Amino acid sequence: MDESECTCPSCGGHLSVHDHRVRRVILKSGRKVTLLVPRGRCPKCRRLHVELPNFVVPFKHYEAQAIQDVVDGPGKMSCPAEDSTMRRWIAEFRRLKPKLEVILRLSCGGAFPLFGPSLLERLRRKAKHWASSVMPLLTVRGLLPAT
Repeated sequence: MDESECTCPSCGGHLSVHDHRVRRVILKSGRKVTLLVPRGRCPKCRRLHVELPNFVVPFKHYEAQAIQDVVDGPGKMSCPAEDSTMRRWIAEFRRLKPKLEVILRLSCGGAFPLFGPSLLERLRRKAKHWASSVMPLLTVRGLLPAT
Protein backbone atom coordinates (compact mmCIF):
# COMPACT_ATOMS: atom_id res chain seq x y z
CA MET A 1 0.00 0.00 0.00
CA ASP A 2 1.58 3.23 -1.20
CA GLU A 3 0.45 5.75 1.42
CA SER A 4 1.03 8.73 -0.87
CA GLU A 5 -1.78 7.61 -3.21
CA CYS A 6 -4.31 6.03 -0.84
CA THR A 7 -7.65 7.78 -0.48
CA CYS A 8 -10.49 6.62 1.75
CA PRO A 9 -13.37 5.38 -0.45
CA SER A 10 -15.85 6.42 2.27
CA CYS A 11 -14.90 10.04 2.94
CA GLY A 12 -11.95 10.91 0.68
CA GLY A 13 -9.51 11.22 3.59
CA HIS A 14 -5.89 10.06 3.49
CA LEU A 15 -5.32 6.38 4.40
CA SER A 16 -2.29 5.29 6.35
CA VAL A 17 -1.05 1.72 6.74
CA HIS A 18 -2.66 0.13 9.77
CA ASP A 19 -1.71 -3.54 9.56
CA HIS A 20 -2.10 -6.65 7.38
CA ARG A 21 -4.70 -9.38 7.49
CA VAL A 22 -5.00 -12.88 6.14
CA ARG A 23 -7.38 -13.34 3.18
CA ARG A 24 -8.15 -16.77 1.80
CA VAL A 25 -9.14 -17.17 -1.85
CA ILE A 26 -10.25 -20.21 -3.82
CA LEU A 27 -8.78 -20.23 -7.32
CA LYS A 28 -10.72 -21.56 -10.31
CA SER A 29 -8.57 -24.68 -10.13
CA GLY A 30 -10.01 -25.34 -6.68
CA ARG A 31 -6.68 -24.61 -4.99
CA LYS A 32 -6.97 -22.51 -1.83
CA VAL A 33 -4.41 -19.77 -1.34
CA THR A 34 -3.72 -17.53 1.63
CA LEU A 35 -2.78 -13.91 1.04
CA LEU A 36 -1.51 -11.25 3.41
CA VAL A 37 -3.30 -8.03 2.39
CA PRO A 38 -2.60 -4.54 3.76
CA ARG A 39 -5.23 -2.55 5.62
CA GLY A 40 -5.35 1.21 5.81
CA ARG A 41 -7.05 3.38 8.41
CA CYS A 42 -8.62 6.74 7.70
CA PRO A 43 -8.05 9.17 10.59
CA LYS A 44 -10.95 11.31 9.36
CA CYS A 45 -13.76 8.70 9.48
CA ARG A 46 -11.80 6.06 11.46
CA ARG A 47 -12.71 3.26 9.02
CA LEU A 48 -10.44 0.41 7.98
CA HIS A 49 -10.08 -0.52 4.31
CA VAL A 50 -8.35 -3.49 2.70
CA GLU A 51 -6.28 -3.21 -0.48
CA LEU A 52 -7.11 -6.33 -2.48
CA PRO A 53 -5.21 -7.59 -5.52
CA ASN A 54 -7.13 -7.36 -8.84
CA PHE A 55 -7.94 -11.06 -8.99
CA VAL A 56 -9.79 -10.96 -5.63
CA VAL A 57 -13.43 -9.84 -5.56
CA PRO A 58 -14.53 -8.04 -2.39
CA PHE A 59 -16.61 -10.27 -0.09
CA LYS A 60 -16.28 -13.32 -2.34
CA HIS A 61 -14.34 -16.50 -1.57
CA TYR A 62 -13.56 -17.26 -5.23
CA GLU A 63 -11.19 -15.42 -7.55
CA ALA A 64 -12.62 -13.07 -10.18
CA GLN A 65 -11.70 -15.42 -13.05
CA ALA A 66 -13.76 -18.28 -11.55
CA ILE A 67 -16.79 -16.00 -11.23
CA GLN A 68 -16.24 -14.62 -14.73
CA ASP A 69 -16.06 -18.13 -16.21
CA VAL A 70 -19.40 -19.03 -14.62
CA VAL A 71 -21.07 -15.79 -15.76
CA ASP A 72 -19.70 -16.29 -19.28
CA GLY A 73 -21.08 -19.82 -19.41
CA PRO A 74 -18.59 -22.44 -20.55
CA GLY A 75 -16.46 -22.42 -17.37
CA LYS A 76 -19.39 -23.49 -15.22
CA MET A 77 -18.52 -27.15 -15.55
CA SER A 78 -14.99 -26.74 -14.20
CA CYS A 79 -15.74 -24.33 -11.33
CA PRO A 80 -15.15 -25.72 -7.83
CA ALA A 81 -18.08 -23.73 -6.36
CA GLU A 82 -21.41 -25.31 -5.44
CA ASP A 83 -24.31 -25.00 -7.88
CA SER A 84 -26.22 -22.66 -5.56
CA THR A 85 -23.20 -20.32 -5.39
CA MET A 86 -22.86 -20.27 -9.18
CA ARG A 87 -26.59 -19.56 -9.59
CA ARG A 88 -26.23 -16.65 -7.15
CA TRP A 89 -23.29 -15.20 -9.16
CA ILE A 90 -25.30 -15.39 -12.38
CA ALA A 91 -28.34 -13.74 -10.75
CA GLU A 92 -26.16 -10.99 -9.25
CA PHE A 93 -24.55 -10.32 -12.62
CA ARG A 94 -27.95 -10.12 -14.35
CA ARG A 95 -29.14 -7.67 -11.69
CA LEU A 96 -26.05 -5.44 -12.02
CA LYS A 97 -25.67 -5.69 -15.81
CA PRO A 98 -27.81 -2.63 -16.75
CA LYS A 99 -26.10 -0.49 -14.11
CA LEU A 100 -22.70 -1.70 -15.22
CA GLU A 101 -23.49 -0.75 -18.81
CA VAL A 102 -24.27 2.82 -17.73
CA ILE A 103 -21.11 3.00 -15.59
CA LEU A 104 -18.98 1.87 -18.53
CA ARG A 105 -20.51 4.51 -20.78
CA LEU A 106 -19.97 7.22 -18.15
CA SER A 107 -16.38 6.05 -17.63
CA CYS A 108 -15.73 6.60 -21.34
CA GLY A 109 -16.57 10.29 -20.96
CA GLY A 110 -19.55 10.18 -23.29
CA ALA A 111 -17.50 8.82 -26.20
CA PHE A 112 -20.21 6.21 -26.81
CA PRO A 113 -23.91 7.01 -27.29
CA LEU A 114 -26.27 5.93 -24.53
CA PHE A 115 -28.22 3.79 -26.99
CA GLY A 116 -26.03 1.55 -29.05
CA PRO A 117 -24.13 -1.73 -28.95
CA SER A 118 -23.42 -3.00 -25.46
CA LEU A 119 -20.02 -1.91 -24.15
CA LEU A 120 -20.15 -4.65 -21.55
CA GLU A 121 -20.64 -7.35 -24.18
CA ARG A 122 -17.83 -5.81 -26.21
CA LEU A 123 -15.56 -5.88 -23.17
CA ARG A 124 -16.56 -9.48 -22.38
CA ARG A 125 -15.62 -10.56 -25.92
CA LYS A 126 -12.31 -8.69 -26.11
CA ALA A 127 -10.84 -8.70 -22.58
CA LYS A 128 -9.60 -11.94 -21.12
CA HIS A 129 -10.03 -10.74 -17.53
CA TRP A 130 -12.99 -8.37 -17.84
CA ALA A 131 -14.36 -9.13 -14.36
CA SER A 132 -11.19 -7.81 -12.69
CA SER A 133 -11.67 -4.56 -14.61
CA VAL A 134 -15.34 -3.94 -13.86
CA MET A 135 -15.49 -4.91 -10.16
CA PRO A 136 -13.63 -1.76 -9.03
CA LEU A 137 -16.08 0.36 -11.07
CA LEU A 138 -18.99 -1.21 -9.20
CA THR A 139 -17.29 -0.55 -5.87
CA VAL A 140 -16.52 3.10 -6.70
CA ARG A 141 -20.15 3.68 -7.71
CA GLY A 142 -21.40 2.13 -4.44
CA LEU A 143 -23.00 -0.92 -6.09
CA LEU A 144 -20.59 -3.23 -4.26
CA PRO A 145 -19.40 -2.47 -0.73
CA ALA A 146 -15.92 -1.00 -0.37
CA THR A 147 -13.32 -3.14 1.38
